[in-house]
Amino acid sequence: MSQERRASGSNALRTPLSHVSTFFHNFSDLFRQAPLSLLFCSFTGLLAGIGLSFMTGLLQTLPGLIILIPPAIGMRGNIYSALVSRLGTSMHLGLYSPSLKRGGILFQNASSSLVLTLVLSVILGFLVKMAAYPLGPPNGAYISLHGFVLISVVAGLISGLVLLAIALLVSIIGYQRNWDLDNMSSPIITSAGDVITIPALFLAALLVLKLERLAPLWSWGGWEWFSPVSLISVFFIAAALLAAFRGLRSEDRALRRILIESIPMLFICGLIDTLAGVTLDIRLEHLIALPAMFIVIPPFLGESNALGGILSSRLSSMLHIGTVEPRSLPDRLVSANFMVIYCLALIVFLVVGGTAYAASRYLQFATPAFPKMLAIALLGGLFCTTFLNLASYYIAILSFRFGLDPDNDTIPLITCLTDVVGVFSLLFAMYLLL
Repeated sequence: MSQERRASGSNALRTPLSHVSTFFHNFSDLFRQAPLSLLFCSFTGLLAGIGLSFMTGLLQTLPGLIILIPPAIGMRGNIYSALVSRLGTSMHLGLYSPSLKRGGILFQNASSSLVLTLVLSVILGFLVKMAAYPLGPPNGAYISLHGFVLISVVAGLISGLVLLAIALLVSIIGYQRNWDLDNMSSPIITSAGDVITIPALFLAALLVLKLERLAPLWSWGGWEWFSPVSLISVFFIAAALLAAFRGLRSEDRALRRILIESIPMLFICGLIDTLAGVTLDIRLEHLIALPAMFIVIPPFLGESNALGGILSSRLSSMLHIGTVEPRSLPDRLVSANFMVIYCLALIVFLVVGGTAYAASRYLQFATPAFPKMLAIALLGGLFCTTFLNLASYYIAILSFRFGLDPDNDTIPLITCLTDVVGVFSLLFAMYLLL
């Protein structure tokens, strides 16, 4: 009898262990490929956070600039993460070709991404100005509409061209080496977007400051219609309208579909991300008083978006190839993917908290104690991960049920929602622990 009990106890112990072993074996590719790109995302996000912490003077000189930062970073991630997700899906379906010839997969996606970058950068300028107007300081005005548009477009084009080159390079190398882009491309694009967009915004803001010192050619009714800033911004607005018109009337059906499905969704994302910027603007004085939190914001949001991008890309591919059905409740395969994201989140948010603390101490910035910094990053990260798991699934299946391409809709919407929820999660964790 005792031998039977020992045997049953041994079997009971072996069963959970075998389930754990099977779980890690089934997702071995993801656990092997994703952590390195996520750690790279954390490192580059940390660099972006350090850069942001040194922009506090410019943020005070140009009131309202901080409102543009979350939607600008988010928009770059939305456009180019969706780009690599579409390329990853095309590889799964056997449609990918590493050639930039006109009409090919790479040409369609590259041209549509550049058009989206120009058009949405102009739209962001208008959205951020509309959001900033009622919040204007009593002793002065926020950046002008033309200034917001010019900063947004210049930063967008600089970072967009770099991200496009990275996305195409990653897809070509991944195709040649038989990588699964769903597992690692989104963190790479997210991290590159973080580290490139902050300096691009900095350069664009300095350009606007220099141009605003030049006298306008003609003024009327308080409007400087012929100032250098207004002239250049009007040129970019006209270029965006022309690019959108030509793209939507293109004979290339794939390019038209990307633009038709992406522009409305990215507009909604811009609105949502602007809310995150407004939240940061309202808390600007508190953040300036604790510069360590400026350092933690970009890697925190970057990791959240990277995790959401990984899950969204995997769900999109699984829906396309039929391994997941769009059901009301997640099945076992989807739930297993949720657990993988939680496992990855546990690691990366501890890394975010630890590296942000180390950087703050090295730069002699005011920072919470080490255990509190870890707890803030981890608690906020788990809040955000819970949201992105559920949101990624339901947005993907709704998109699929309505006949839309999840690659065009899920990642952009998840990214912008994660930006807002990430900001609130981080601020809520700070409220609870500080």
